[in-house]
Amino acid sequence: MERHNYREWINMKINMKINYTYRMYGRSKGRGKNNEITSDAISIKLKKIDPLNYNVIDIGAGYGESTLVISKTDSSKQIIACEKFIDGINKIAEKSFLHSLNNISIFHGNVHQLLDEYCPHNSISEIWILFPDPWPKKRHFKRRLINTNFFNKIRDFLKKDAIIHIASDSKSYISNILMSIHQVKKEFEWMNQNKNEWDYLNMPLPQTKYFQKALENGLNPMYLKLMKL
Repeated sequence: MERHNYREWINMKINMKINYTYRMYGRSKGRGKNNEITSDAISIKLKKIDPLNYNVIDIGAGYGESTLVISKTDSSKQIIACEKFIDGINKIAEKSFLHSLNNISIFHGNVHQLLDEYCPHNSISEIWILFPDPWPKKRHFKRRLINTNFFNKIRDFLKKDAIIHIASDSKSYISNILMSIHQVKKEFEWMNQNKNEWDYLNMPLPQTKYFQKALENGLNPMYLKLMKL
């Protein structure tokens, strides 16, 4: 093997390790022909995070339903839409320009990479995780985003009194999340323990595509609100 080819092989292996660290399960491209990130999306690509701002991360932003609601509710908030699907990224950019929303940035990839590479400690004021992939098969539970390790991960990046919004229509996922919350109760307070505040339908929250799908399937999504202590 020639020396320069050996170096290329080593670099490939290193890159594989890095990619595995920030692994994104499932597809990141749609089934259509248009799978390129648009110039509009590139123009609002996240560049850096200023800890002095009120920074909000919308994890798994999808087509931007929740991102737009958060942005319109308070234009002083700096919203980072974190999404792995290219068509979702493009749709968020399209809506941002259509509604002249200047407080939205886009990150295409894994939230762990977003935190490690763009977020200083004590820089995030709010996190939204609405209807994350439930990975319903037991052998896929390890792919679920929200668990004790996740809470331990985000802890250092959150400001004091930062808020986390979580919603899911998966009973097993919610059950696992509640167990994780119990394990991190010294760092996070569960704020809506009243059962009347669990019902997503009765709360003033973004009505996303997956929220609508849950209702169509006769499911009752549950909402959790946490605060970092």
